[in-house]
Amino acid sequence: MPASKVFEGTVDTHLFEGDIGVSPLVQLFTAIATTLLNAWGYDGFAAHTERVAEFYREKRDIFENAMKKHLKGLAEWVTPEAGMFFWFKLVLSDKDALSSSTDEGDSKAIIENRAFNRGVLALPGTAFLPNGRKTAYVRAAFSLTPEEDVDIALGRLREAILDAKEESKKGN
Repeated sequence: MPASKVFEGTVDTHLFEGDIGVSPLVQLFTAIATTLLNAWGYDGFAAHTERVAEFYREKRDIFENAMKKHLKGLAEWVTPEAGMFFWFKLVLSDKDALSSSTDEGDSKAIIENRAFNRGVLALPGTAFLPNGRKTAYVRAAFSLTPEEDVDIALGRLREAILDAKEESKKGN
């Protein structure tokens, strides 16, 4: 069914505004940022930035401590220096050092089925790959999750990984 002329005109207008002019949302956010920076000055902005960095540092450390508690030997990671996400690789295969296999496993089924069914919200790394290839990597947000929920979620993720490993052993 072809689009109506009214709909086409509306889409054309919005596309034109986006291509030719600055989006009203961008204008609004620019005005807000300018107002804040004028009120804070450089020192106020620097202090705010440090408070935000400390907030994320504390959240990151809480998350990493829970990872050490629940995922030691089941995941590998590098402590993030910035941001609000933890990227980690699930250790899914029990291959020995002499194995020539490069298959690291796939986090997708574990995250989307086993972990999600246990109330754990994370994203399999494949969601961030342009070709959707499998990967053992997982991305989890730590910035807004309360400390007690982090511990519970990573404990549940541990259960999901161990269940998948056990099922894999039975299948082999």
